[in-house]
Amino acid sequence: FLAMTYGGLLPNVGFNAYGIAQLIDSVYPNDSRIGIPRLVMARAVLASRRLSGALGRTLVPHRAAGYNHLLADDHGELYSVEVSARKFDILYGTDGYMVHTNHYLTRTMIEIESDPEELISSRVRYFRADRLLRQNSKHTIKTLQAIQKDHVNLPNSICNHNIQGIDPLDRESTISAMVIDLTSREMHIAWGNPCQNSYHTYHLND
Repeated sequence: FLAMTYGGLLPNVGFNAYGIAQLIDSVYPNDSRIGIPRLVMARAVLASRRLSGALGRTLVPHRAAGYNHLLADDHGELYSVEVSARKFDILYGTDGYMVHTNHYLTRTMIEIESDPEELISSRVRYFRADRLLRQNSKHTIKTLQAIQKDHVNLPNSICNHNIQGIDPLDRESTISAMVIDLTSREMHIAWGNPCQNSYHTYHLND
């Protein structure tokens, strides 16, 4: 597999030689418990040979918490799996694309969501990304990268920035931006804010 990670954590965002890709974002349920760390489940997804296996690995029993897992394969199948320690719900992509940020979308999961103030900006980013994706029916690597550089609602925009005068450790900022091409088995990634840094292409050899 080919994956991105940070801060000494297990690889969790990327794709494998079987054409399965995973992107994750943090969500904020109120039912977390002692159990299997969500990073372990995310790493296990990258070993999946089929989407059914990937889905199952996001939902292992005795999990401590969960991410939202955006899963895709090279046939164009798309799933968004919203997970917490005790509950889950699954969305299926029927429009050729899916959007997810840091808040839950399904009724099942909204019922157990803690709602910190930052989830307001999550909703702004969600609707902005959805609008930008709908504006073009034939996206390319370049058009997707342009969406990742969007600054509407700056600094809490899709391309999220530190604020001058505030300690970078006291607020969130974009760590990286990535576009995965499962057909060519390539990952195009910019470290840090994509508006300030170039994308580099990495290829997974068979």
